[in-house]
Amino acid sequence: MRLKTVRSGITALTVALTCFLPASASESFPARAIDLVTPFPAGGATDAFARILADSMTKTLGQTVVVMNRPGAGTTIGVSYAARQKPDGYTILLASNSGLVTSRFLYKELPYDPDALVPIGMAGYGPSILIGSKAQEFDNPEAVVEYARANPGAITIANHGTGTTAHLIAECFKDKAGIEAVDVPFKGSAEAMPMIINGDIDILFEMAGPAMIQGNAGTVDVLAVTSPRRLEWISDVPTLSEMGYPGCDIYAWWALMAPSGTPSEVLAPLSRALQHALADEETRKKLINMGIDPADGKATTVSELVKAETPRYERLVKQANIPTQ
Repeated sequence: MRLKTVRSGITALTVALTCFLPASASESFPARAIDLVTPFPAGGATDAFARILADSMTKTLGQTVVVMNRPGAGTTIGVSYAARQKPDGYTILLASNSGLVTSRFLYKELPYDPDALVPIGMAGYGPSILIGSKAQEFDNPEAVVEYARANPGAITIANHGTGTTAHLIAECFKDKAGIEAVDVPFKGSAEAMPMIINGDIDILFEMAGPAMIQGNAGTVDVLAVTSPRRLEWISDVPTLSEMGYPGCDIYAWWALMAPSGTPSEVLAPLSRALQHALADEETRKKLINMGIDPADGKATTVSELVKAETPRYERLVKQANIPTQ
């Protein structure tokens, strides 16, 4: 009888103490602000993309999603920073194909393991547009090629960093056109675009949205799009393939990622918030106006695309003769 009373007392005490124990991080997630790292500088297209997603996800999660810019070194600085953070869901990454795929073939040793990053969901896809400085008065890609052939090594091509999508498209274009040109790397479009507008650089492969903003403003010449087919919203802009340079239908894509070890019960609400953002009509309209095609927000889509794109980008890097660092 006495033993039964003692056991009952212990059980009651255990229940009482449990009521005062804090909930696990996953059960209460998110309990505070979340940092969304973007490996590109503020003011560029990827930064704008990150802020649109952050605003929408904030509403769904009930906690502020804060964009943190960590640019440089072909996106490896930002990706490496995010990969080193605690896997608790409070630091996530808007990674691009540069950081998840291309960097594998650019560096002898990466400061992070691309395969260790955990996918939250696919965020979006974006073709690029070849734009030219008004100072050169290029009317089409052939005018660029004619100038480059007449002035070997004189033409300058801006990019967003060695091995970035803009760089690989430029290298593909040079190879297909059989021209020489000087590559000029910048940390992102926020740095590169003013150089084109001012006439300091001749051409740039820029994301469709920012490129068309400047094209419509008359500050640059719009020459061609890198997508396999013409884009519906700018159907008068021809593709590079149409202009005689096939094989350069290279596009950027982005995915939300988390540090290795992030538990599934933390990933789940983040994925739901991303999918909700990408399904929201207002958010979709903002992204499409930027030239970004919203994705499905699914983690499996990221894994499948990385697997499919890895051999292709390995070939592109080798074709471009980019030395490993």
